[in-house]
Amino acid sequence: MQTLQPLLTIIAVLALLSTGCQARETYEGKDVFQLARQELAAGPADSDAAIILSRALDQAKTVEADAARKGLVDALNQAREAREFTIAEEAPLPEGWPKPSLPGLVRLKKYPVVRAAWARERENRNSQFRVLFRHIQKRDVAMTAPVVMEYDRQAAGDATQLSETEAMAFLYRRPGQDQAGEFGKVEVVNDPSMEVISVGMKGSYSNERFREGLRRLQQWLRDNPSYEADGPPRVLAYHSPFMLWWRKYSEVQIPVRAANDKPDHREGEGASG
Repeated sequence: MQTLQPLLTIIAVLALLSTGCQARETYEGKDVFQLARQELAAGPADSDAAIILSRALDQAKTVEADAARKGLVDALNQAREAREFTIAEEAPLPEGWPKPSLPGLVRLKKYPVVRAAWARERENRNSQFRVLFRHIQKRDVAMTAPVVMEYDRQAAGDATQLSETEAMAFLYRRPGQDQAGEFGKVEVVNDPSMEVISVGMKGSYSNERFREGLRRLQQWLRDNPSYEADGPPRVLAYHSPFMLWWRKYSEVQIPVRAANDKPDHREGEGASG
């Protein structure tokens, strides 16, 4: 065990460096309410930082002054972390795709129409990946990130039901790229735009980690009854097997709709978290 300790220490240090170790600002003597409002107004309304700051400002209205200040200090630090957060990029995102979110942040996200090559046969994850990789090689379609892994619809309400992937998709850069249609075991279609509740995750691509993410999303749905699940859960896997496990990033997601919407009627904007 002693011979392993130096190696474990090096791994821990590298993990800290890869996630970014930032000093926390105390904002001593500063008006954190005004700072939070200014930062919220200065950035994109749908950014992670804006979600964090708007939640903290809303929460500050309902608690005592000291708790409000502490919450806003935490939010200002987390918003800075969100603005600076990046993942190791192995392949480009599809056009118009939202950037990966800060790990641990649960929030609503909207995704545009995307062309996707789907492998829907019930095989293990590696087999599905190989089928799709052969397809894009043959069609001369460049790899993008993330890979989409779709799971049993029942897992949207019960995280223990998440096991093997039901389907996997590679995404194209543009909705009009190459051809749609059936190509052996692969079906290429334009997936419609969707809204999801999402949480970013760092670490290895294990079912237990994905179940952890699902449990957090299910808690959010219980806390926000104006939304309901609207499809099977999915995982967006941004990294290949060659990426070191502590640098891997994924987003666990459940498609949602407003609880009073019919499945075929999804007009209107949803509140962001």
